[in-house]
Amino acid sequence: MGKIEDGYIRGLVGSVISRKVGDLNVLQGHARFGVKQTEATKAAGIDFGTASRCARMIRQTFWALILDYQDSGMINRLNAQVLRAMRANRRQQPGTMRLAAGKLLRLVDFQFNAKCHLQDYLFVDIEVQYTPSGGLEVLIPAFHSERDLVWSGDMTHCGVQLRVFAFDFESRTRHAIGRGQHVIPLRTREKEVPSQHWHFDVAEPAGTVIIVGLSLEFMYDMGSRFHLLNNKELHPAAILGAFVV
Repeated sequence: MGKIEDGYIRGLVGSVISRKVGDLNVLQGHARFGVKQTEATKAAGIDFGTASRCARMIRQTFWALILDYQDSGMINRLNAQVLRAMRANRRQQPGTMRLAAGKLLRLVDFQFNAKCHLQDYLFVDIEVQYTPSGGLEVLIPAFHSERDLVWSGDMTHCGVQLRVFAFDFESRTRHAIGRGQHVIPLRTREKEVPSQHWHFDVAEPAGTVIIVGLSLEFMYDMGSRFHLLNNKELHPAAILGAFVV
């Protein structure tokens, strides 16, 4: 019902809403009937919601790697990438899709900060392998700290941070499989960095999703402790591996 106040019309008049904006009387159309969604639209909405929940679990779980140094679009990018992984298995039915039944390889190389791709800072290929016997192997080959690693300024050390987590997205639970860390001195005469190898035992039930993440932390040695130099413009962090047990 519309009414006149101080020379302005307010409220609903027929199918038109009238309201005051400053010194103007603004009229907006109002639909008499709601728009009915198709079954395909409803199914797409359900799958998008599932992808968003899975992506949120991944973000929260790997927050120790992200450190709030993600780019502004990371949340939307991860939502979209999880949905791509789900949709890549065309045998899944719309409205009932699960990430565990998708193609997890689509998550590999996802960058938590698009401004600083991990491969633009570390030029060796990190190997992630899951064996049928339930072993997870992560190998960083030997490299040269000036030729194969990008660093500058006040940086004295680079910390490699590795995290491995198991996810049951249906029950919304996750737990740590293991972690690894390696600190590389940058301002030493010896520039050859030996290879690093981590082994993790994966004793998870079938259908569990395993995700491996890694970040580089650039630091300044203050004597008694390290000062982290990373920020939103410099924080290489990515998903290295993703697979289903």
